[in-house]
Parts: sequence; C-alpha cells; structure tokens
Amino acid sequence: MLYFIFKNKLTLVLFVFGLLFMSCQNPQNNYEYTEIDAPEEIAERAYRFAELYAESETEYDLGGQDPARTAIKIDCSGLIIMCYKYALVDTKYILLQSDMTANYMYKNASTIITRADLKKGNLLFMGEETSDTVSHIAIFEKEENGIIYFIDSTQKDINGDGINDINGVTRRKYNNNDKRFKAFGKMRVMY
Repeated sequence: MLYFIFKNKLTLVLFVFGLLFMSCQNPQNNYEYTEIDAPEEIAERAYRFAELYAESETEYDLGGQDPARTAIKIDCSGLIIMCYKYALVDTKYILLQSDMTANYMYKNASTIITRADLKKGNLLFMGEETSDTVSHIAIFEKEENGIIYFIDSTQKDINGDGINDINGVTRRKYNNNDKRFKAFGKMRVMY
C-alpha cells in the first residue's frame, strides 16, 4: 500500500519534508514555558563566564557571538548572550532568544531595576551621553565608592590616535552617575 502512496517521488519528498518539519519545530510550541527573571545564581554564573572571556584573547566584532574561548570575536550583546547560554547549561532555564541586540534585551528580555538593586551578573544598559537610546550592554560586577565596575566587549580609541586602545572583552568602570548608563536590568529567562 505504501508503494502506491509513494510511487510518485514528489509525494515521497513532500512526505519526508513534512515529517522533518514537524519533528524540527521549536519545542516551545509543545510546552508551556513561564518567563521569569534569571535567578541570582544564574546571573552569578553568567558573570563568571564573562570573567573567563575577559581573561581570554578577544577582539570586538560587531555581530560576533563566537562560542569558542580562544581567538574569540564577539560584540557586547554576543558576550551577554554567550555568558547566559553557558550559565544555563544543565539547568531548567532557557534564554528568551538566542540572538539579541542590546536595545532588544533592554526592551524585551529584561526586567528594569534600580541601581541599588544591582547584583553581580545583572545587566547595564548603556548608550551615548547625549542620547536616550540603548546601544551597548555590559555585565555588572559591583559598585564601590561611587564607581560601577563591569565587563563588556567594545572597541575604543581612547587617546584619539586612530588605534583602538580597547578591543574586545575587558573589565572597565565608570562613575555611578555617568550619563552613558541608561538603565539597569535582570535578564529574563524561561523555564
């Protein structure tokens, strides 16, 4: 009987394609997920992965999300995503999206909190001093003596000589009232 159904090769190809499509659908469609703030221990794990990136050779690469820990080319949002992906391994949690910009995370994948509520691994949403737009993201380490310490991936020519003094994942700090800070947040995850 199957011979007659699949006698036509096109019918067989369409049938196999249909089976593959149904089996490869996103599992989120088959299970009801709940969206929550990432638990503190997940945020702390994400921060520890950011430390590993900061200790590795990295280069800033717009759109970069290289998962390797050597010869890494990664941008600011890619750093956050990869750190949280690693932090979520062997847990019941998953990221809302696997590729997001800093502004998307700000608007759609975080819970905005006050500076006083920041904990290690939370998100720092940043941008140009003269704009309200979020265009950069970093992972929070600590606030001490009016200084916010963080890890991010960026490319900057600090002294104006045309050479990037900062290129890749580094530990940095700004005064807590720096106008580049636009908001603070907790990563949202699903479980």
